[in-house]
Amino acid sequence: MIKILTITTLFCMSIAYTQKVEIDTLRFNENKEYRSISSGKINFPIVRTGSKKVDSIINFDLKNEITSNEYADSSIESTLLQWTESIINSLDFKITYNDNGILSLNITTEGCGSYCTYMTNYFNYSTITGKPIDISEIIDTTGAFKTLVYQDKKAQFEQSKKDLKEMRNNPELEVDQTIYELALEYYLNCENSFDFKTFALYPNQLEIIQPCSLPNAIKNLTPILSFKYDNSIIKNYLKIKNLLD
Repeated sequence: MIKILTITTLFCMSIAYTQKVEIDTLRFNENKEYRSISSGKINFPIVRTGSKKVDSIINFDLKNEITSNEYADSSIESTLLQWTESIINSLDFKITYNDNGILSLNITTEGCGSYCTYMTNYFNYSTITGKPIDISEIIDTTGAFKTLVYQDKKAQFEQSKKDLKEMRNNPELEVDQTIYELALEYYLNCENSFDFKTFALYPNQLEIIQPCSLPNAIKNLTPILSFKYDNSIIKNYLKIKNLLD
């Protein structure tokens, strides 16, 4: 069986509301029995808040969300061993915010079958209760900020559709009418499904994540979207004072 190492990263440990918590990393050792999994390819975050109850809530929620509850009753170690052996080639995470009682992180996975696919999941937790945090707990999404974001959404999708049309009209790019209409359908679906559900916090900005996944055959036509707002823009809409100072 693949052995697991627990390596602690250099975050300060404190139960104080305004300070950071500790994040450990579960890493798989290289093992000749499973040559496709090498040291450093599977890295999973283990949150240490100082409260075993809160740790359990966060860590098991992360594990179950990433694996779509496939091994809901199994331990984290057992789940990762089973899941990565059969499905995932690599897994890694990034902590983007760790302060003021809030932890924001993302986990990226790669799975390869007939072709490789990448997926990034975004998570935001209270390190006091362990519960996921909704964006509405951080910023007012009902007034001027919502208007700003939807204006950006409209402008970016309009530009994406314009770029797509230009590609259709360029014979060197081989985007025929059928491909154009297929891609445009995905663009419209992404635009219509836009919401504030997925987001990431950084020390000086908030990012709203708007995924727009296209089939592998036309993945090169995926629109480039960015909804990032720094503190100078959103400070008047934040519900938590001094969150992004």
